[in-house]
Amino acid sequence: MSKKLTLPDPGRFNLASFAEILPHRDPIIGEDPGSFKAFHQGLMQSLAPTTPYECVIAENLIAIEWELLQHRRMREAAIRRLTRTAVRKAVVSRERDEYEVARDEAWGRHAEAGGTEDDWEEPFEFDEDAASTAGEELAARATSSDLDEQIAASEEIADLGMDIIEVMSRAYMPLHSNVADFGMHPVEVMSNVYTDWGRQIQKHDGKAQELEKRRREVRRDFDALQKTRPIEGEIIEG
Repeated sequence: MSKKLTLPDPGRFNLASFAEILPHRDPIIGEDPGSFKAFHQGLMQSLAPTTPYECVIAENLIAIEWELLQHRRMREAAIRRLTRTAVRKAVVSRERDEYEVARDEAWGRHAEAGGTEDDWEEPFEFDEDAASTAGEELAARATSSDLDEQIAASEEIADLGMDIIEVMSRAYMPLHSNVADFGMHPVEVMSNVYTDWGRQIQKHDGKAQELEKRRREVRRDFDALQKTRPIEGEIIEG
């Protein structure tokens, strides 16, 4: 004899949806508040799982998609930190150069007036904290949501003699490569922030590639599962 199969009814288990059997996920610090819940609901509606097992596979797929997005966010955060640090260091360097020029000019005037080292007093000291703050503010303006402010800041950065594309490219410099080929001294690589942030960026890139592969595999399983739904299926018994 034959019997038509129908999809299981969650109401039989006092559930509005089989998605209710999935475990609750607590927020993680660093995520935009409420973003995962909206993301989860949207993808669940799109995937439309109709059986408990489909719900489990859909949940796995959503988790992969979410983790992939978070790694991209963390990668972009690392790039922003790397470029902000480069801008700050460039501003500090410019301010120090201007200070040294002003100091040398003051010394020249002092010497021309017959002064000596014994009676020399610097007219002012270099304020590295103020220069560092100015650099951070410039970097913040370069990432402003205000387009005009962003353009103006980018022009200021260019006036520093910086090529931001070159700064960003250092994030992708192979850690085993000859750093001289990138115009960098080995001591600079060992002592500055580029290596640490570059290592993080490369780590997130590698993780994203791994997640994309897993996503394809899980999506293939989910699609295959949906294609074999027993709505029109038939079991031959006896």
